[in-house]
Amino acid sequence: MNKSRLLVLNDLREFTSTIAKKSMFLANKYNKELDVLHIEDESFLRFFKEKTECSLERSKEILKEYYENNANIYCKCGNFIEIIKEHISKNNISTVIVGFKRERTFFEDIFNGSNLNSIIRKVDLPVLVIKTEDTPNYKNILIPTDLSKSSKKNIEYLVNLFPEANFHIEHYYKTFFEDRIKLYGFDDDEVHDFVDFYATEAELELNKFVESLNIPQEIKIFKKAKKFIDIKSMVDESIEYKTIDLLSLSVSSSFSIFSFDLLEHSTKDVIIYKILED
Repeated sequence: MNKSRLLVLNDLREFTSTIAKKSMFLANKYNKELDVLHIEDESFLRFFKEKTECSLERSKEILKEYYENNANIYCKCGNFIEIIKEHISKNNISTVIVGFKRERTFFEDIFNGSNLNSIIRKVDLPVLVIKTEDTPNYKNILIPTDLSKSSKKNIEYLVNLFPEANFHIEHYYKTFFEDRIKLYGFDDDEVHDFVDFYATEAELELNKFVESLNIPQEIKIFKKAKKFIDIKSMVDESIEYKTIDLLSLSVSSSFSIFSFDLLEHSTKDVIIYKILED
């Protein structure tokens, strides 16, 4: 089988130059072939049929200026997701790369049926969302985990994709009823023991989860169970203090608001992987 490829979905917005530089860097570093796909929506064909071919040719010329001879350039018009899925199925694509740097919020995109929202929901491949202009030398990767099968598959995929990285795996646990336990007549020592119980259980479960990962022994794993406060502040804190380069999110067939919120507000690039559990 031919080696897997990276697929860049480029809409020719203001982030085009950054996406091109970062995707070429990744393709070169990890010895991947690079495809760039620009798609004009069906509505463009419907209203400007006589201009479609000219528009696609012009788009191809612009993209060639950015990528030179480092990528295969494709410009098509039609159904956005159908064209993407067809290209993926025919070209052994392993990862999709998109950019996200716009004024409106991601939640506005959700309700407006944006392309990025559709890509993440309907493409069953990891999607690398470029958000910064930093060089994509992903040395430290933060992975919040719920200890699920989806999360396990995601970590194993990341280890294969970025074998030289350090992986910071964090599990956030809750201490149920902590805010009310004193009302039930427990003293400070008993409250402390109650909280410690949840912390110990979380550590044991996280250790068991990491031991179950099918990854090479030389991979550097840093794991931590942390008491849950709120997901955004906890992730932001880890990014700041651990010099994180990439945030990894794994989701099942349905996305949580937490995932969308982290994706929108992350100060680092995000790789998000939708995994259908067995």
